[in-house]
Amino acid sequence: MKILSTLHNHCTMCDGRSTPEEMLSAAAAAGFSDLGMSCHGYAPFDPAYSISGEEEYLTAMTALTAAWSDRLRLHTGIEEDLFAPSAMPERYDYRIGDVHYARDRSTGELVPVDGSVEDLHRVIRRLFRGNAMDMVRDYYDNMVAAAERRPLVIGHFDLITKYNQKARFFDEDSDEYRELASQALEACLAGGAVFEINAGAAVKGLRSVPYPAPFLLQRLRELGGQITLSADCHYAPLLTAGLDLAARCARDAGFEEALQFIDGRFVPFPL
Repeated sequence: MKILSTLHNHCTMCDGRSTPEEMLSAAAAAGFSDLGMSCHGYAPFDPAYSISGEEEYLTAMTALTAAWSDRLRLHTGIEEDLFAPSAMPERYDYRIGDVHYARDRSTGELVPVDGSVEDLHRVIRRLFRGNAMDMVRDYYDNMVAAAERRPLVIGHFDLITKYNQKARFFDEDSDEYRELASQALEACLAGGAVFEINAGAAVKGLRSVPYPAPFLLQRLRELGGQITLSADCHYAPLLTAGLDLAARCARDAGFEEALQFIDGRFVPFPL
């Protein structure tokens, strides 16, 4: 599969390591026709992780879109966390909907579920009184709520497993976990979004396979869901890292094609 475009990418305007220009240069060098920039939406409770303001971000992306128009098409997106909704969603070319936090219902504090092993342990211990499955249930309820905002793409659907290697916190093979995840996937799919196969954690060695897990990919295919491939890139040299693995996992789940965002719309390509 020739990769011409990916949508889930970050730069130094949020928590990325490469400037927007470096990301665009990498895309041009890789032969892309299109690139989506999807910085983390403004989250005042987590300023190191998110853009500092939507207007500044949109203005910068508009200028870059014009400056690079003779080399490739830049699409301005936003990774919109459930707890950091955009104030101007209509101004983006697309939105990636997902969840990175759990909310303490007594204090309102938001704690990352994917920041570190220690963060996840703190979420389970403090917010859910040590009950990891209650945390999982809350996470997938939040994913469904994120999907109800009708993003174009569902991002890293089962991110809650990022630091759960060797069932450190909960058993991903248990009937209870699989039922919770599968029900949430079906509810998210009902909103019409495309699911990304996100290779970011696999590239970092945190997982052996991309998100979603193979059993979820198989269920997605059975339900007629559509997929797009993503490196969740934060560093320009890794723009296409893990996409071959993502494509292989898609084929193993029975998918014959994936979507790429070309000139403002999704176009199917054979895997």
